[in-house]
Amino acid sequence: MELRQLRYLDAVARARSFTAAALDLHVAQSALSQQVAKLERELGVELLRRTTRRVEVTEAGELVLARGRRALAEADAIAADLDALHGLVRGRLRIGGVPPIGGLHPAALIAEFGRAHPGIDITIREEVAATLLDELADGALDLVLALVDPADTAPSLTGRHLLHEELVLICAPDDPLAARKRVPHAALADRPLVAHVAGSALRRNLERVAPDGRVIAEANELETLRELVALGLGVTLMPASVVGGVPAEVLAVRPLHPRVRVPVSMLWRDHEAPTPAAAAFRHHVLAAVTGRP
Repeated sequence: MELRQLRYLDAVARARSFTAAALDLHVAQSALSQQVAKLERELGVELLRRTTRRVEVTEAGELVLARGRRALAEADAIAADLDALHGLVRGRLRIGGVPPIGGLHPAALIAEFGRAHPGIDITIREEVAATLLDELADGALDLVLALVDPADTAPSLTGRHLLHEELVLICAPDDPLAARKRVPHAALADRPLVAHVAGSALRRNLERVAPDGRVIAEANELETLRELVALGLGVTLMPASVVGGVPAEVLAVRPLHPRVRVPVSMLWRDHEAPTPAAAAFRHHVLAAVTGRP
């Protein structure tokens, strides 16, 4: 059994796809499949069940992954400790959450960090907040940027509140709500809603503001949500910073009454020393937010 095989197995299990896992790992799909098959033959069990639509992890696969992920985390920690011993900032950085949130532009921060530390291999994972936080707790990610309060996450996680973001209502310019200066929460009762997928912070806040609203469409991309709303399919909530520059003839943006503000946070695992790369990125983000080096 090799660490490489465990890493390949973990990637396929998370992506539920050999194709997506191969892209994430920057390896040929044939090589990845061969190594996973080799591991299955060595262990004498089926770890992944291939279907026509996706890949499912078997019961034996879950058992192997539970211990395998701990082994991978320890192996990564050894490499990080050696880097730290030699005063190097290199290695691997795995970040979850990239769309602009609040006054924070994660893509720009990551690009700046990558230019400053070319020795670090950066992996970016985009998913809903609930999934990213689960992967952070499992050790698959080093850091997550999300619209959540660190105090509301699992006990194994901690983090730093960076800033607050206001959520605003967006609707088509000819929607009756566009005629209001502010939109009371009650005005969303029984309204058709275009929502982010379940598990996202935006979906959770939309359901809190409009518990009686009717979700008629879901999307995983902010741009898709904006387009569906602009075409009059429904209304939704979105971070003010994401829609601030949209022309009024395309989309109506209105504050809520009372206003809704959500925390923007950077999260990591509690009681665990960060890798040198993760520590450097934390410092980079905090310096950008506070304006202090």
